[in-house]
Amino acid sequence: MKKRLKVPDWVALHEMMHTDWKFQNLEAIAFLRKRLSRFQCSNPVVSIVIPVWNEEENLVRTLSSFAHMEIPFETELIIVNNNSTDSTAEILDSLGVSTVFEPRQGIAHARLAGLRASRGIYHLCGDGDSLYPPSWIQSMVEPLMRHDKITCVYGNYSFLPAGFTSRTSLALYELLAELLFETRRWKREFLNVRGANFGFRKEQGLAVKGFEMPVTRVFDNDESSQSFVVFGEDGRMGRKLGEIGKLKLVRTQNARIWTSSRRLLKDGSLRQAFLKRLKKESVRLLEYALGPAQVKNTTDQLFPSLK
Repeated sequence: MKKRLKVPDWVALHEMMHTDWKFQNLEAIAFLRKRLSRFQCSNPVVSIVIPVWNEEENLVRTLSSFAHMEIPFETELIIVNNNSTDSTAEILDSLGVSTVFEPRQGIAHARLAGLRASRGIYHLCGDGDSLYPPSWIQSMVEPLMRHDKITCVYGNYSFLPAGFTSRTSLALYELLAELLFETRRWKREFLNVRGANFGFRKEQGLAVKGFEMPVTRVFDNDESSQSFVVFGEDGRMGRKLGEIGKLKLVRTQNARIWTSSRRLLKDGSLRQAFLKRLKKESVRLLEYALGPAQVKNTTDQLFPSLK
């Protein structure tokens, strides 16, 4: 529990980066550009793909975590710019990061564009508001390399404290969430797969068409908005890959990412977020634990042409 209460030292290093791109130190920019150039390679074994939309306040910190990352295999880093209207494109150009532009709005479209553009055997998915530990690549790819039956790997996440929300309260929330994840692993493990922290083999991801969706969530995916989408492309990819193999939770701290708490706190407070989730998940606990094995109301059932 003590580890949960403390933000790791490696996270603090990237939090020091200024959130306003205009005030970034020129030496810091040059350093990041040089370090990120390590992801320029001709024959990558691993591809890391991150879709972004208007992430100027978080993107530099995310890229800083990749700049300090260990690269045990030839690895490419691709950022998919999904119609950003802020300084996102300028940041990517200044740091010399490989980019793909996806004009169709939505995370599934962006992830699919990145998957198709990638060249690695192994495909890792991330988000533009998260921080990644130094050994993340090794920890996520190793199970796929060692076990052919594993078709998808995913890791846990912790929230960065913001405003008046303490790290202690966030740690308690995460502990309860992970108990829910363990229950889901019995019959609905694919629901644990989150776009910010999972991976698979590119060939299998393309074959199951997990990111090919008729409707796609936008980046905030607010339940009160007209654009809200129930079915996420991450869970769908996890479910489709689970049909041809096994899902694997990578429990090591080297696979635990640290992410923004902005979406968690959009309801006003951590307490409100917890009560909302408790109400939503309590009616599904029996399904998570006992089944049935057949999942209802999937995108494949609602849109048969996707099969």
